[in-house]
Amino acid sequence: MKREWVGAGIVMAGLAVLASGQGLPSGPMPVPTVNVGPAVAAKAANPAPSPAAKNQTQKTTIGTAVVSVKASEPSAYWTDLVDIDADGVEEDNQFLFDKKRGILYTYRLDDYKCADGTSQNGDVLMGIYAQGNPQGRPVGSGWFVVAVKAGQCGETKPGLYGCRFDASGKPTTCGSAKVREESGEVELFVEKQKK
Repeated sequence: MKREWVGAGIVMAGLAVLASGQGLPSGPMPVPTVNVGPAVAAKAANPAPSPAAKNQTQKTTIGTAVVSVKASEPSAYWTDLVDIDADGVEEDNQFLFDKKRGILYTYRLDDYKCADGTSQNGDVLMGIYAQGNPQGRPVGSGWFVVAVKAGQCGETKPGLYGCRFDASGKPTTCGSAKVREESGEVELFVEKQKK
């Protein structure tokens, strides 16, 4: 009986490490991913439109029907050219700052990497934690989701995939994803790795 408890404790500790992201494999990620560049932390530190920003207004949603999020209340919205993924190209990004949640959302059409290393193009939604967020998350950390169509990245069905990332942009937990409308947060469903 004592051995069973020790064994269960070791298994639970291993699962905790995997869930915390420290158990992510090196090399290609197990799900489609985007690169999180230094501009993400910079935008989190100052979640406001740049002097060159356009389309400044108030909105309650950002994204498309495929991948979107609803803010807790009407929030500052704008578009801006920002190199979010540090590929050397400024992409046209939509931004929505939900001050109540302390989350800066950004949406764009962009490239993402499949688990096999190939690239695809599609909808990319990101939630970045700003100063004073009620969740107490580190500023610049957050999550992203990508919309994968049937046939892309070897997937037979369309779906959302994503990762949480730390303040340096490193993925910590990845899996199939769902954006929760009531909280504006992402829920990840981590699948066990095949050996």
